[in-house]
Amino acid sequence: MTLMLKIGRPQIAMSAEGAGGGGGESAAPETILFPEDAPSPDGDTGGDDHAETEDRDAGKPDDSAHDDPDDRVPDDGRYQLTMPEGIEVDQELIDALGPDFHSLGLTNRQAQQLADRFIEIQGRRGKAASEAWAGRVQGWADEARKDREIGGAKWTGTVGSAQRALSRLGTPALREYLNSSGGGNHPEMIRIFAKVGSMIQEDNPPNGGAGGNGRKAETAHLMFPKDAPKG
Repeated sequence: MTLMLKIGRPQIAMSAEGAGGGGGESAAPETILFPEDAPSPDGDTGGDDHAETEDRDAGKPDDSAHDDPDDRVPDDGRYQLTMPEGIEVDQELIDALGPDFHSLGLTNRQAQQLADRFIEIQGRRGKAASEAWAGRVQGWADEARKDREIGGAKWTGTVGSAQRALSRLGTPALREYLNSSGGGNHPEMIRIFAKVGSMIQEDNPPNGGAGGNGRKAETAHLMFPKDAPKG
């Protein structure tokens, strides 16, 4: 899919502050269900730093050019390219393209220039995609907050019920998924967890337990009251 690097879906930085934007074009979305897990809002990946690197002197003649391996076309068609920090080299792809570079007469320096340019373009694309996704996730939170069933004056209770359900029934893997995907901000996700949370009773049954005799209610009694043992 890519020429010189393997790029996955950019991670969305969550912020526990700010309900509806207003923090600049790169403001990170809040995270509704796990506000304490929100990472640092510093989402700078350094993708544009490489674009500011000094240009390579490719077309300028030099007395020592013939002695520099970078200014030669590799005889074996194997190119040694350097990636900036944080970028993974796809050596398999480089080796596959090596014969094509060789047939075009590209020196190692010229191949490096192509890689640098590609990384610059992909960095801009990745940043734009990350910002667009962050805007969508924040939009879900804003929509949920205005929802007639779970938002408005009911919002605080809704979030509390949803968090209670996740605390009782959720797993660390579910928490990680909801945070990394942004799904924890989706109105329907909040709605269903809030309904589940509202059905969860606190661990202090009234009158000290079933039948008011001071005993804690049996699980079978709570789940299937008609099948509870007599006496």
